[in-house]
Amino acid sequence: MNNQNWRDAFKNTLPVLMGYLTMGAAAGILLAGTLPQLPGKPLWAFFSSALSISGALQFIITGWIKSASPLTDVVLLTLFLNLRYAMYGLSLIDRFEGIPRWKKYYLIWTLTDETFALQCADKRKSKDDSVDYCLKVAFLDHCYWITGVTAGAVIGSALPFNTKGIDFAMTALFIVILTDQVREKKNCIPALTGGMAALLSRIFFSTSNMLIPAMAVMIGVFLLFRKMIGKLQGVK
Repeated sequence: MNNQNWRDAFKNTLPVLMGYLTMGAAAGILLAGTLPQLPGKPLWAFFSSALSISGALQFIITGWIKSASPLTDVVLLTLFLNLRYAMYGLSLIDRFEGIPRWKKYYLIWTLTDETFALQCADKRKSKDDSVDYCLKVAFLDHCYWITGVTAGAVIGSALPFNTKGIDFAMTALFIVILTDQVREKKNCIPALTGGMAALLSRIFFSTSNMLIPAMAVMIGVFLLFRKMIGKLQGVK
C-alpha cells in the first residue's frame, strides 16, 4: 500500500469532496422529497449513487421514476449525457494499457469530469505508481458521491423539505461552468450550437420531450463540422 498516494489523492480530491457532498446531498433530498411513497429511500439513494456515477442522471432519475418514463427515453438520454466519457476514455487508453482487467473496469466505471481532470493532472513517472494514484482518486471520488447522496436521502426522509428548486442545482452548476468557459471567445461556438439546438427543439417539441432531440442535434453538428469548429477554435 502506497501511503503517499493515499495522501496525495485525498489532498487533491478535497475540492471534489466539497462539491460532491453538496450536490450529492441535494440529489438525495430531491429523491426523498419527490418520492415520499418510495420505501427505504436512503437504501435506494445508496445503490443508485453507487451503481450510476453521474450527477446529472442522479437528479433526473427521480423524474423518471415519478413519471414512469419509457425505457427508450432513459437509454437515449443516458447515452447522450454520458457520451463525453467515451472521449475521455480514449485519451487514457495508452496510459492504462496492460493493467489488470478489474482495475481497468473500475477506472472506466468511476470516470467523471472531476476524476478525469485529476488523473490527467498527475505527473508520476512510474506507470504502476500513476495507476495506483488514479485508482485511489477514483475510489475517493466514488465514496464522496455515495456519501453525499445517501446522507441527503437520510436528511430528506427525516425532515420535511420543500424540494421546489432543488432540481435546478445541477443546471445552475453547468451554467456557472458554461459562463466561465465562454469568457474565451473560441469557446463560444459550442455554446452557441447548444443554445440553438435547445431553441429549435423547444420550438418543435414540448419541454418534457425536447432534451433528447437537442442532444442529438448538438452531437450531430459537432461530428459533422468537427474539423471546421476545431479550426475556428484554434485546435491543430
